[in-house]
Amino acid sequence: MNGPQEEARLAVRRAGQRLTEDAAALMAASGEVAEIGLETRAGELRRAILVAWSAGVAPEDIAHDAGVEVGVIRDWVGPGLGS
Repeated sequence: MNGPQEEARLAVRRAGQRLTEDAAALMAASGEVAEIGLETRAGELRRAILVAWSAGVAPEDIAHDAGVEVGVIRDWVGPGLGS
């Protein structure tokens, strides 16, 4: 069975993948639908990132799994992450 860190990393990868896969379709939708959809997917990714960080996953690993730069992780997690 996977431990909490592995499960959290998998959740980050899945959320990042959903955001990436849905982005093109959402951008083709009407403005409000696109905005709500992108905000929802980004919120899912952010929550997954926060859970991974809380589980002790390294910021660099979270960034890799999410497909974003480490600076995004630092911005979303906040000052508790350090530099």
